[in-house]
Amino acid sequence: MNDLGRAQAAVAAKVLKTEPIARIIASPLSRTKHTAQAVAAENGLEIVFDEDLMECHLGDHEGEPYGDWVPEYWAGTYTPPGGETFHQFRARVWGAMQRAIALGPNTLIVAHGGLWLAAQEYVTLAPPMRLTQNALPLAVRQSEGCWAYEILGEDAAG
Repeated sequence: MNDLGRAQAAVAAKVLKTEPIARIIASPLSRTKHTAQAVAAENGLEIVFDEDLMECHLGDHEGEPYGDWVPEYWAGTYTPPGGETFHQFRARVWGAMQRAIALGPNTLIVAHGGLWLAAQEYVTLAPPMRLTQNALPLAVRQSEGCWAYEILGEDAAG
């Protein structure tokens, strides 16, 4: 994680300090782990890491800048050599999200932007979402197949 990422995590932690977070479930990858740790320090909470919240495995494309193939991956029409299909990814992260939600209200999930693309295969997001900026704190309210979300601390996040 670079200096910008650390600054984004610090802003998210500051914004989330005022939220009634009961627990933190996070991807163990370094960016999300650092963000979850920043939030946990502000809120005095423990973190449970769930490997199923990790970003999609892009096989031979891991570590490379996104290429022309990315829209095809998100559409489910391209699988990176040695990587997971979008169908596999969305099922994996959706299962992890459901386990986290089942723990009770005010569960903070710290994960990656692709999670939201996967979630939209199962529920409607209002408004529809593309990939988000890093460390963007969101509050999500569920109701019968629709998840409405709001960006928290927009003034603080810039």
